[in-house]
Amino acid sequence: MGDDSRRDGPTRREYVKYGGAVLTGGLLAGCTGNTDAGAQETTEATTTAKTAMTATTEAEETTTESEQTTAEDISYDVEVKPYGDVLFDAVPESYVTLGSGAWADIAFAFGSEPDAMSKRYYPLQYYEALPGVSFDSSGVTDLGDVSEVDAELFFELDADVHLIDKQLLASYAGWDADDFEQVESNVGPFAGSYLRGEWSGKALGVEFSFPYYTLPEAISLVGEVFQAQSRATTWNDQLDSFAADIDSTSPDSSPNVGVIYSGSNPAEGTFYIKSPTAAGVGNYPYELLGVSNAFAEFTGDGTYQIDYEGLLQADPDYIFVDSAISGLSTQEFESQIVEPMRDHPVGSELTAVQNDTIVRGCGRHQGPIIAHFETEAMAKQLYPDAFGTFDAEAFPSVPEAEQLFDRQRLADIVNGDR
Repeated sequence: MGDDSRRDGPTRREYVKYGGAVLTGGLLAGCTGNTDAGAQETTEATTTAKTAMTATTEAEETTTESEQTTAEDISYDVEVKPYGDVLFDAVPESYVTLGSGAWADIAFAFGSEPDAMSKRYYPLQYYEALPGVSFDSSGVTDLGDVSEVDAELFFELDADVHLIDKQLLASYAGWDADDFEQVESNVGPFAGSYLRGEWSGKALGVEFSFPYYTLPEAISLVGEVFQAQSRATTWNDQLDSFAADIDSTSPDSSPNVGVIYSGSNPAEGTFYIKSPTAAGVGNYPYELLGVSNAFAEFTGDGTYQIDYEGLLQADPDYIFVDSAISGLSTQEFESQIVEPMRDHPVGSELTAVQNDTIVRGCGRHQGPIIAHFETEAMAKQLYPDAFGTFDAEAFPSVPEAEQLFDRQRLADIVNGDR
């Protein structure tokens, strides 16, 4: 997808707009004179010219009809909630994602890399763990931090579609309605919606709250965008099968789980908490594992920062550290999270500290590939007797007999060998 050669000549938008064929016509010029022969030549030339003009006009009319038919044949609408219908003149061949790795993972699951994305903390190691699958990031433009992205960059990228929620650009990069209109009119449409968790639409001046899509619904949306509905169905069938396997093997009773963000500072006694049961793809693995929210009394009233006393008041059976599976090394996890909690006079009283059940949680951007791997990691930490032990150093490499899903099956779907 990073090959610039596809942009040689007209873009797909230009082809659809102007048509694939160009017809030219000319007038035959006769000489003028005072002789009858000259008059005859002039008359013949004029007649020929009129005939040529008529033929050219008819050809142009035919071409116009053909162009309209072609455009009608390949154009289609996709509803993107909460923004409404998005018109596509042709099936997109290039795309851009930003911020949320969920859209990047979903789109790559359909078999191609983006032209540009935010590479920070993106877990490419999961793709490398799939046989015969590769993600060539060398040709992918790194968009970096969302706050630094301006509209001009999108003109340079010239992607066919932007799998980006406008809310991100409005909230963090200060885009206004004119910015969006310019990019949509001259480059390509936006077809993303905020997936990670609950969020209001205040930055866009509208009254709605995200998310509007579950993970399976977001996969179906991308299937519509790329006109690959069959592969979307295959992915969702695979997710259903995986969820059923997890559910059938999990114990009937689930422990109380508290989730803290990796940006918490245990050394200073500051913890930022989240609900593992709130809507959004960021909680998809927690949803599959059926956990309950130990911090419900805090997160329910909008409080998302607590101290050691608050942790002890809730006293979760397990404390999951958000984004730690792929975001923190073993040394970082121990030195930044576990050791300070163990050394604190109040922290040392926590059930999770005493039982050594401070564990690694999933990232916030779950697509179909990432969700398989990170659910596997969390299941092994939460229910080792049922799913086997978790080896943080080796993961995502897991002995075949201990894998909770078939890596080859995922690779086949990515590569289109379904």
